[in-house]
Amino acid sequence: GLGAGTIAVYGRPGDRYRFYEINPAVIDFAKRHFTFLDDCPADVEVAAGDARLVLESEAPQQFDVLVLDAFSGDAVPAHLLTREALAIYQRHLAADGVIAVHVSNDYLDLRPVLAGLASEGEFEYRLINTPGDKESWKFTSQWVLLTKNRSLINSPEIAEFDEDMNQRKIEPILWTDEFNNLLQILK
Repeated sequence: GLGAGTIAVYGRPGDRYRFYEINPAVIDFAKRHFTFLDDCPADVEVAAGDARLVLESEAPQQFDVLVLDAFSGDAVPAHLLTREALAIYQRHLAADGVIAVHVSNDYLDLRPVLAGLASEGEFEYRLINTPGDKESWKFTSQWVLLTKNRSLINSPEIAEFDEDMNQRKIEPILWTDEFNNLLQILK
């Protein structure tokens, strides 16, 4: 999701950022009330529509990073976390790319679903916890990284924030377009 476009602050000259946003009002809000997109030195595009459907119709993008940030609310788009969605993401991901999924959620524990997708796609995965800081208004967040790039997933930069999902004995759950169950992952 686009949100205010804050992730664009990481853009550098020569980078290409492509945002997918289902809600036209969010696109308008981000462009009208924030400058993250305009100030970004990277090439920035915003594609309107459901990210999964738009990606399904596009030629492979060869993304180095594919960020899924649509799961922090109380109405998660489960269709973005299915076996079939993963196949679409894999088609668009560079061979050594990473899928970064923001899983911070007050109500649902999405880690088992990501563990299931990692197993299905033969990905390595890591849970990344970033600490918060009340004084600087930084909030804690949880991300799951999926990649086949072993050097990336085992790098010291990742290890610094890694909370090994394997150590927590998370039972993988594989969602499909035919079946998903939010009750399984209630906190």
